Amino acid sequence: MCYRCDIAAKTLECEALAEAGVRHRMREYYLPMFESFLDKTAKAGAARALDCGCGNGIAVEMLSQAGVSAYGVDMWEFRPQQWREREFERGAGCMFGDATRLPFADNSFDIVMSCGLLEHIGVNEAWEPRYTVEPQSDQFEQRTNFMKECLRVLKKPGVLYIDHPNGAFPVDFWHYTGNEGARPHWPWEKFLPDCSELNDLLAAAGCRGRLESISPGRRFHYKQVGRKWWGQVFSAPSRAMFSLMELPLFRKLSATALNPYLVVRVESA
Repeated sequence: MCYRCDIAAKTLECEALAEAGVRHRMREYYLPMFESFLDKTAKAGAARALDCGCGNGIAVEMLSQAGVSAYGVDMWEFRPQQWREREFERGAGCMFGDATRLPFADNSFDIVMSCGLLEHIGVNEAWEPRYTVEPQSDQFEQRTNFMKECLRVLKKPGVLYIDHPNGAFPVDFWHYTGNEGARPHWPWEKFLPDCSELNDLLAAAGCRGRLESISPGRRFHYKQVGRKWWGQVFSAPSRAMFSLMELPLFRKLSATALNPYLVVRVESA
């Protein structure tokens, strides 16, 4: 196989794995939590949801097919081409937009979610020849604006979910160059937020709700990481740790440096 064909094949394979990952995390992780919240608040059947940083739109598509009036915003220029491949139900769709200036009225959504977006706000990134990242001078203000916007469009009661790699964990498995599969994450990078920064951002945004860190275990399907030797070695211990974090006595572990991936929930009142 020629070099270009090999690269094209690997790109298609990565995209297929990424799509499978989104479908898994929605089906096995987020949709059950959303349904539980909507049942608890008697909003089932008339719910509206927003996906900030919606990427290729699969999550919005799945939400719409589950009966939720769902919208997504993203600002990568190639996203609209991907959105045209989605099959949105009526009253759903994606649009080009900035998550720090959301094009929606106050109190518009029962659910706001953002997966893997916050860490990319307020930083300069380069992927070639190696992945590098540096904070912008107004990073905290930009991230605070993002939180303010999420809370502004969230109804009361409503629920906000934010997830991203944990800045307190010493290894970053999601941002790296080539076939490395992982890189050390240094606290002075000011890139990946930890729970302390999230609390500071929410406080600066005027949040009155309580941040709750939850186990990310069912979010992952381990297919992509399982292609690496270290993924094969550590998948079983990771599953065990994430399962432990779901038990009431050990839930606080999900907010510590033992957890590589943060998922936080804030319920507005």
